[in-house]
Amino acid sequence: MQDFLLYWMLFFAIAAGFFMGRYSRKSPLRIMERYGDKPSPINPDYIRGLNHLLNEDADAAVDTFTELLPVNDKTLDTHLALGALLRRRGEVGKAIRVHQFLVEHQQLDRQQQEKAQLELGLDYLKAGVLDRAEDIFERLQNSSDHDVSIKSLGFLAEIYRDEKEWLNAANAIESLLRKKPRGHDQKWRSMQAHFYCEEAVSAKTRGDQPLVRKLLAKAAHADPKCVRVSLLMADVELKREDYKSAIKCLKRVPEQDPDYIPEILPGLLQSYQALGDIETMIVYLRQLQDDYPSSSVIISLADLVNQHESEGAAVALLNQKIDTRPSLRVVGKFLDFHLNKASKEDNNKEQTLVRNMLESLLEHKSYYNCGSCGFSANHLHWQCPSCKSWGSIKAVKGLEGE
Repeated sequence: MQDFLLYWMLFFAIAAGFFMGRYSRKSPLRIMERYGDKPSPINPDYIRGLNHLLNEDADAAVDTFTELLPVNDKTLDTHLALGALLRRRGEVGKAIRVHQFLVEHQQLDRQQQEKAQLELGLDYLKAGVLDRAEDIFERLQNSSDHDVSIKSLGFLAEIYRDEKEWLNAANAIESLLRKKPRGHDQKWRSMQAHFYCEEAVSAKTRGDQPLVRKLLAKAAHADPKCVRVSLLMADVELKREDYKSAIKCLKRVPEQDPDYIPEILPGLLQSYQALGDIETMIVYLRQLQDDYPSSSVIISLADLVNQHESEGAAVALLNQKIDTRPSLRVVGKFLDFHLNKASKEDNNKEQTLVRNMLESLLEHKSYYNCGSCGFSANHLHWQCPSCKSWGSIKAVKGLEGE
């Protein structure tokens, strides 16, 4: 559907270019019309190029338009649209040919040349020729054309991301934000924070703890709501056995994004156990469950209540959750308690069968899901492997999730 629309946009661009060129010469044409002379007919080669394009003969269309259609400010958009169409169809070599033809054309001014170069950079990016694309976008990042400059920096960040040059990617976004792009500031800030986090993970692997802290501070400055920063900082504090600081970091997560609450529970349990203060964790989880209901929270809370209070209190918690906001995971935990409670003489085969069926069902369900493209996974990815978006994969909600 998109290719169909692009075809017709290209057709109308070509037609508009022709008629503007034909009727913009006001005096000669009007004099001809006044005295009865007919304007010259449309160039048959021009029509042949359109025919090739609409019949999906891309090679012939490229030949016709690059050889016969003049390049000027009225036809530039037609050439650019042709190249973009070819790139979208995967015919990157032909798109490069069209845009290279424009870049080498002497009649275009600097701004027009830069538009053609931007499209050529996109061709190379689509083809995976990252070094050539990077070279073009680096030249265009300082363009006087604000739109070209912004786009070039964005594409540079994308290239650096794919090459795992995280600091270069973060710096490209910083340069982009200084140019005050219209809208999407938070998207760029979030991306920049993740780039700093990626570099922090690399520094952590090398054992450079001071650099880890410095990079995470930059990430927090870029995006104060970045959950990943809080989790990484908590991990740093846990390694230092500074459990109070770790708890402080983890408790920031619900305010930043409550969808990531399940990720803080192991760290909280480790910290409170090390401090010998499970009672305080129980109080906190009760409050957390009231503010942000979650299957993971209620299951963790039930386990702690069972260990430190009573099994009856734990079962009551689960029963209340099932009544108000049922989920398969909570039902499974509820059955676990009943199966453990049942005596060996009792006939609990039916309950065991139901529990096994639930376990089998949950094993075949992905726990995480990308909110942008629907990609499913069984562990957390900070960058979606499918659509490349950052911070879009979260725990599944509903009956089969949280």
